[in-house]
Amino acid sequence: MEDTLRIGVNARTFSVDEPGGAVQAAVQMVRALAARDDTEVVLFGHPRVKRHFPDLPLDSTGCVVDSQFYGAVWERAILPRRASLANIDLLLAPNGNGPAHETPYPTIVWVHDVNAIHGHSAGIHRLYRRATVPRAVAAANAVTTISEFSKQEIVTHLPVEENEVHVIHNGLAEPYLDAARAELPTESPVSALVADGGEPSPDWPVDELPEQYVLFVGSLNPRKNVARLLKAFARLKRETELPHELVMAGPSPKQIFQQIDIDAATERDAAITSVGFVSDAELRGLYREADCFAFPSLYEGFGLPPLEAMAMGTPVVTSDVASLPEVCGDAAVYVNPEQTGDIARGIEAVLQDTQIARKCRVRGRNRTLQFTWKAAADRFVTVAHDVVSG
Repeated sequence: MEDTLRIGVNARTFSVDEPGGAVQAAVQMVRALAARDDTEVVLFGHPRVKRHFPDLPLDSTGCVVDSQFYGAVWERAILPRRASLANIDLLLAPNGNGPAHETPYPTIVWVHDVNAIHGHSAGIHRLYRRATVPRAVAAANAVTTISEFSKQEIVTHLPVEENEVHVIHNGLAEPYLDAARAELPTESPVSALVADGGEPSPDWPVDELPEQYVLFVGSLNPRKNVARLLKAFARLKRETELPHELVMAGPSPKQIFQQIDIDAATERDAAITSVGFVSDAELRGLYREADCFAFPSLYEGFGLPPLEAMAMGTPVVTSDVASLPEVCGDAAVYVNPEQTGDIARGIEAVLQDTQIARKCRVRGRNRTLQFTWKAAADRFVTVAHDVVSG
């Protein structure tokens, strides 16, 4: 058996209140690494990180303010020294947040995608990522990413050689895998949550949900293509007799129309319910009760929500671009995300053709079982040993 790896993790972003997909993935990876017998994990970050990892050692020295700006300074000015004192074998830097210079210990930088370089992020964040990620990648001993698509993007746009970039697919949290294996029956949102082992929160929006709905889960980043989705759904409502409404879940702000270009007629016709950011258990309930999951994103390094929907037995309509075909395989209905009519066509096909819907459900559940955090951790440890020994 190989010697135990002592892995330091830059957990600076783990303290956010409404974590996005990249942060959630990093948290799951750390849990999978911590569960192994051949690894020790040491976290570096704000004391609030203890919410996720009460039993892991956490060094919060100097991380006294829980803000993005201060955290960005801390991880470059203080973290490298603290990691040296912790006697780690290597540092894992999720979300591209690695040291700007070489360190006494090896560093693996985890880059999900290069969407900021393509201009998909907001102004200040885009400038920050463009300034810091290339330097972190150049200083790293290795880079990991989440899809073959992202690997090619990284090699094209960042200062790293192809043999230094390692693909480690994201996994699904165990409740999703359990649901996929068990094929739990669908009843109502509340009973689904209880069957899934989760407790609905007091503000769980059962009364707000339409009886039949199409679901979207994600942020309002322009690359998520929400405006075209709303227009496609409004078109369906005008041209068909489908009783469904559109339910949207994701990070704040809950008032979704403040940040997307949509006219009042489309907003009215799309019959939208926005539930904002929900808990993991509530999200599984939303997935399970939906008749279709629509995710026509323009750019994804991986795209976890379609896999989550598949695990809960919900047919998926998604884009035929970026990493989504790689991740979803033959288990989804694909559309051109730049054509509103094609998005509408895909959603209508799933809602009106029971054979298509059934095929998506069966293939989807089988597909999701390929994506586990244990497999991801296995792959990471293999890469880590190569880095440490090499």
